[in-house]
Amino acid sequence: MITENLEQENIEIHSENPPLESPVEERAPEKIKEPISEFEQLRRSRQIINAKVIKWANNGLEVELDNGTKASMPNNHIDLDPDRNIAKYFGKVVPVRVINIRPNGAHSEISVSHRSVLEDELKKNSKEKLESLHQGDVIEAKVKAFNIKDVLLDLGPGVDAVVHGKDLSWEHFNHPYEVVKRGQIVQAKVLQIDKKHRMIQLGIRQMTTDPYLEKFSAFKEGDRLQAKVNSINDFGAEVSIGEDTTAFLPISEISWERIPTVASAFNVGDEFEVQVLTVDAKKRRISVSKKRLIENPVRQREEKYRPGTDHDGTIKEITKGGVVVAFADGNEGFVPRRELSHDRIERLEDVFKKDKPIEGLRVIEYDRRDGKITLSFIAAEKEAQRNTLKNYRATPKGSSFSLGELGSLKEKLEQAEGKSS
Repeated sequence: MITENLEQENIEIHSENPPLESPVEERAPEKIKEPISEFEQLRRSRQIINAKVIKWANNGLEVELDNGTKASMPNNHIDLDPDRNIAKYFGKVVPVRVINIRPNGAHSEISVSHRSVLEDELKKNSKEKLESLHQGDVIEAKVKAFNIKDVLLDLGPGVDAVVHGKDLSWEHFNHPYEVVKRGQIVQAKVLQIDKKHRMIQLGIRQMTTDPYLEKFSAFKEGDRLQAKVNSINDFGAEVSIGEDTTAFLPISEISWERIPTVASAFNVGDEFEVQVLTVDAKKRRISVSKKRLIENPVRQREEKYRPGTDHDGTIKEITKGGVVVAFADGNEGFVPRRELSHDRIERLEDVFKKDKPIEGLRVIEYDRRDGKITLSFIAAEKEAQRNTLKNYRATPKGSSFSLGELGSLKEKLEQAEGKSS
């Protein structure tokens, strides 16, 4: 009975719900890091290993690594030579780097690169070469290639230099192959080094003296030389002034007078004397002048007909305003009506006749802008009268001039000045 009760109580106890417990956080299972494969470590570290070339494979070579693992070397990772002879690699052991690992079932396909190792060597060599060179150094280099303007030189593995056309030769050339040949060993001077871009600029013509410095030193500004026209263009002419020496004659230096074209002044082959204007050996340019050997007719005319000079001429034309006078040298001048006489003249044709000589003309004005010459027929007489009156005033009381003569002279002078004004 007691046992039954205990069993009943025990049943009741076991039948009760278990007490509630605080929830436990669920933690994600820790990922187990898979060990990095040997070849992945080699790829990440870029470590260099050896590989023996076994045979040619599709798009490359099949190689065997040190541990016997087979790998492939794609064509573009064999070396840096696009024209390579692939047969020379068969059976050889070359340094390589692992560049790619591709899973393929139970095994992995491994790709390696010999080119990667060669590129690093080239970078190292080029850096050392750049560090060893200095501006002004003279070095030997091999002509590698050229285009229409520049020449590419080989200074060693991974190091190239350029020679621009202007630094190739002192003489004119149409293409660099006229100066150097591919494969030729040349001496050059280091002109510029760009370490950042690994560029070296060399000069070949700097190894010799500029021949034009010596050639042009024979010419000085002001020299008079015999010239022969070689060619004509719109701006002037190329003329020969000596052996292998050409100068330029600008159109503005051909004549003091304006000419329409160069061809209207002379022809190819014409010879004449010129004067050296400028000599520039660096620009390979000598300029000469033909007109400088004769006096500027404009200045000559200006000097000849300056105000105050007296001239004789011939009446060319009679107008209402005055008289046009022609001179023996072909120049012309104009005498205004007021400068022809002290007295009023109704008709100039009654006093002055065409083609008749007229003397004692004095220049009273010369216009530089248009070269107009203004003359006076009575200016000389006016000046003589002024000088007479001036001399009288400066003469002591015992002068031989009478008061009547002086009065008449003064009256004429006042009349002349009144009319001219």
